Amino acid sequence: MSSTQPSSNAQSVSDQATAWFARLHADDVSAGEQEQFKNWYRESPQHAQAYDKMALLWEMLEAPGKRVHARLEAEQSSAPAARPPLRGKQPPYARRFMATSALALIALLSYQLPAHYQNWRSDYHTAPGKQLTVALSDGSRLTLNTDTAIAVHLADKQRNIELLLGEAYFQVSPDKNRPFVVSNGTANARAVGTAFSVKKTADDMRVVVSEGTVEVSAGKADSTALVHINQQVDYQQGRIGPVITSDLMETLAWQRGQLIFKRQPLSRVIQEVNRYRSGQIVILNSKLKERIVSGVFDTADPAAVVDGIKTTLKVSSVSLSNQLVLLY
Repeated sequence: MSSTQPSSNAQSVSDQATAWFARLHADDVSAGEQEQFKNWYRESPQHAQAYDKMALLWEMLEAPGKRVHARLEAEQSSAPAARPPLRGKQPPYARRFMATSALALIALLSYQLPAHYQNWRSDYHTAPGKQLTVALSDGSRLTLNTDTAIAVHLADKQRNIELLLGEAYFQVSPDKNRPFVVSNGTANARAVGTAFSVKKTADDMRVVVSEGTVEVSAGKADSTALVHINQQVDYQQGRIGPVITSDLMETLAWQRGQLIFKRQPLSRVIQEVNRYRSGQIVILNSKLKERIVSGVFDTADPAAVVDGIKTTLKVSSVSLSNQLVLLY
């Protein structure tokens, strides 16, 4: 028998199911292996359940896997000299398995690589699930939320903070001769002596003011907004939105170790929870993304958030590794 046969002693039931699934769809699977799989499948309900879950997951991933594979084959066919396969043409299942693996790697790398790059550029940064308070030489205090990176530039005429990644709360020491400016690269939040938070998502930015007034500006000189205490404003798609009232108990709940959601789509909840994990949670079902969630969650235990969502919404999940959890 092949050395790739799953070992009941060395692997968990979930790992055995994954290994059997991959083996059964290999091009050199033998009749003996197929018979041994049948015996393993019938051996216990747990075996059958684990394998059926893997088969269902594969079915959900098959369509996006095909799209990735089609793109890869198109690129390969346009290359001037493609290397021939070593063992002939791969069967469709093997190719889809590679494409699905590529999707998982892409999901992880798209999350991890930007964070690593920004951390290298930063003066201060935090890992997922961690927070950090920094006292600057001018007397200001910064609190970095999870997965956040900032670069600090204190000059004679201006104090500049570049928010490279994540979210931070700023308690600014008053100095009229040196404005305190936080930038996400495209928009600025300017204050003299106040307290406010700034959150960066891609090129967008949210400013929430808990004390004093902050001037938010972007691009054109007339594109500005004054944000006062208990107010917030979003900068999205190159524009500053309207200033609205902010619920500080909700928007700044992360300082108390909480995440509060009031009737938010599951996609928004998972996006936020992912910031507190070292890996990623991915929703496979498009309809599931729109399910509405309300609740108060502990940022120190993101796994409990997933368990709560699974119980409340009757959602199934599978972990492909310690880094990647799929909801369906």
